Amino acid sequence: MLEFFALVALTAALTRFVRQGQAVAGFRRWLASVSSLASALLRCAHCLSFWIALGLTVLLGVIRNRLDDPIGWIEGPLFVILGWRGAFYINRQLDQRAQDSTAAVRMARKCAICDKPFTEGFLERHGLYFCTLQCWFSFLKERPTSYNKLFTPAGEFIRQEIYPMSYRDIASQEAHDLLESDAGYRYIDVRSTGEFTNGHPAGAVNIPIAHREELGMVPNPDFLKVVDINFERDDKLIVGCQSGGRSMRAAEALIAAGFTDVANVRGGFGGARNEGGEVLEKGWFELGLPVEYGESEGRTYAALGGSRQG
Repeated sequence: MLEFFALVALTAALTRFVRQGQAVAGFRRWLASVSSLASALLRCAHCLSFWIALGLTVLLGVIRNRLDDPIGWIEGPLFVILGWRGAFYINRQLDQRAQDSTAAVRMARKCAICDKPFTEGFLERHGLYFCTLQCWFSFLKERPTSYNKLFTPAGEFIRQEIYPMSYRDIASQEAHDLLESDAGYRYIDVRSTGEFTNGHPAGAVNIPIAHREELGMVPNPDFLKVVDINFERDDKLIVGCQSGGRSMRAAEALIAAGFTDVANVRGGFGGARNEGGEVLEKGWFELGLPVEYGESEGRTYAALGGSRQG
């Protein structure tokens, strides 16, 4: 009788280990990739229990034969059947308990946006739960992020997980058309003050996301503060730089800080090129769009409240 119990327990344990054990996860993936039959066997707890019970019964028969106590013709099939069915029943009960426990925990969780009870479709992000992608996107779109979480002490922008497509990319011609419309768009040139003085889109204001110094570009930790002074969260903003890289970072920072209508200018003022110099996107200047030079009155970084030049 002890052998029956041992066979059932060992079959149940091996079935669970083969199907769920992390130590054999790689083996399961490999086996599934080389044989569809093996993959189906691993997915079927009923089948797997049978074959493991059969194998253990054969092993037990070999051991018993060496001990001069062979398994009888009736005893052998009983070992297989009891090991198979007993192991399957045990694993089914364990799976059910795990599911009940998980379900209880899930039902205690609610969507951070709409308070909907937890379901299989929930997403977990940063300790919060969201019932749909739309709720997750709404959270990202509506939450303002504090400045100290957007920039390092050195002033470098920290990439954020933001609402997908929350800012849009537009060409220079489209940016010009929007500025000429009555929709109330404003152009923020995020290049350095020197670049702005040497030429910028007509009507643009200058708030650098980085300052140019002798050793290169230095991040501007006051970028968002100056934007905050001069613009509201729902203002229609177009951001551009020389070729599109800095303005993309600026757009991400603005969205993460809570600005809701932001467009990034592909190609910027000077156009975007690949490593071979081939033009990928023509810029504002190359398209012959209106350009201003010098320090436009009331629209320089200093005039907008910035305290550093470069």
